[in-house]
Amino acid sequence: MAKQQHQPLAGQSDAVRTRIIPFKLLILCIVLPPMLYLLSLSFLETYLQQKYDKAVNNVYLSDMNNILNGLISVRNSINASILTLFKNNLFLKAGGAIDVRVATKDGTILYPATYQNPAEGNLAADPVKLAEKNFALINQGAEVSVGVKIRHTSFLAISLLLFYELLFLGGLYQYYRKVRSNVRREEHQKIQELNRLQELETRRLAEISALSQEKALLLSDYDALQSTFEKEKSQLEKTEEDLFIEIEILEKKLTEIDALKEKIQEMETSHQGVARQKEKAADRLGKRFKALYKNIDITIRALDSLADMTDEMSLKAEELIHQLNSDAALVPVKRKVFTKKGNATAFEVTFAYNGRLYFRRSKDNRVEVLTIGTKNTQQKDLTYIDSL
Repeated sequence: MAKQQHQPLAGQSDAVRTRIIPFKLLILCIVLPPMLYLLSLSFLETYLQQKYDKAVNNVYLSDMNNILNGLISVRNSINASILTLFKNNLFLKAGGAIDVRVATKDGTILYPATYQNPAEGNLAADPVKLAEKNFALINQGAEVSVGVKIRHTSFLAISLLLFYELLFLGGLYQYYRKVRSNVRREEHQKIQELNRLQELETRRLAEISALSQEKALLLSDYDALQSTFEKEKSQLEKTEEDLFIEIEILEKKLTEIDALKEKIQEMETSHQGVARQKEKAADRLGKRFKALYKNIDITIRALDSLADMTDEMSLKAEELIHQLNSDAALVPVKRKVFTKKGNATAFEVTFAYNGRLYFRRSKDNRVEVLTIGTKNTQQKDLTYIDSL
C-alpha cells in the first residue's frame, strides 16, 4: 500500500520540477530589463540635461570683466568657458553626447564657434570697439540650450543594460534555488506524512476491532433499554392526554381574559372620547360666558361641572350666573363658607333645589364663580374651596 501511494508522489515531484520557473516570470525577466534600461536612459538624459544646462548657464559668461574691457570677444570667452567646463568630463568619455548652443535672441550664434568675420578680427586690436561690440551682443540677451544624448552603443548604455540583465538573472537564479529547496522539503514532508498515515492506519484497525466488540455489547444494552422505553412511553401517553385536557381548559380561560381586556380597552376608549367631548363643551361654555357675562370670572372646575349637568340643571345654574353678573347683591346667599386657612371667604347659593353654586369676590370687586355642583358633590366642592 505504501508503494502504491509513493509512486504518484514521485511522478508529482517530477511535474513540479518542470514547473519550477513559471512562464510568466520568464517573460518578465526578458521584457523588464530592456524596459527599465530605456526608462533609465530617458531619466538619466533628462537629469543630465538639467544638470548641464544649469552648469552652462553658470559659467558661459564667467569672464565678464575681460569681455566688458574689450580684452576678449564674447564668442571666444563663451567657447573657452564651455570647453573648460567639459574638459575631462566622465560622461563624454563614457560615450555620452552633449550638444550646447548659445545664441542671441535675434539668432546670432555665439557657441559653437562659427566662421569669423575678418572685421571682428580687426576689432581685437581695438579694445574700445571690441568692448562696444561685446556690450551690444550681451544687451541683446542670450539663450542657452543644452541637449544630452546617450548612444545605445556607448559604454554607459551597455553597462546599464548589462546591470539590469545581471540583476534579473541573479534574482531568477535565487528564485530557482528557493523553489528547488521548497520542493525537496515538501517531498521529505510528504514521505514523513505517508509513514505517519501508515502507522495511524494500523492503530485505527486495532481500534475498529475493539469498537466492534463494544458495539455488540451496546446492542444488547439497547434492546433492554428499548423494552423499558416502550413501557414508559405508554405511561407518558396517558399523562399526555391529561395535559391536553388541562391545556384546553387554560385556553378557554385565556379566551375569556382576552375578551375582558377588549371590553376594558373599549371602555377606556369611550371614556377618553367622553372626556374630550366634555373638555370641548367646557371650552365652548367658557368662551360663551366670557362674551356674555363681562362681570363674572368662572373657573375651569365650574365649567366642567356645568358640562356634566343635565340641560335643566345647566339652565338654572346659568340663570343664577346671569343674576350674579347683573347684581350679585340681589342674589340670596344661603351661607358663608370659611376656609381653614382663613384667607378667603366663599358664598354658597342654591338653585333648582338640589344645585349648589359657590362664589367669592375678588380684590377688584368682581364675582369669581369657584365651583358648581349638587348636594351630592357638596363635600368635594367644600374640600376644593378649602384648598384655595
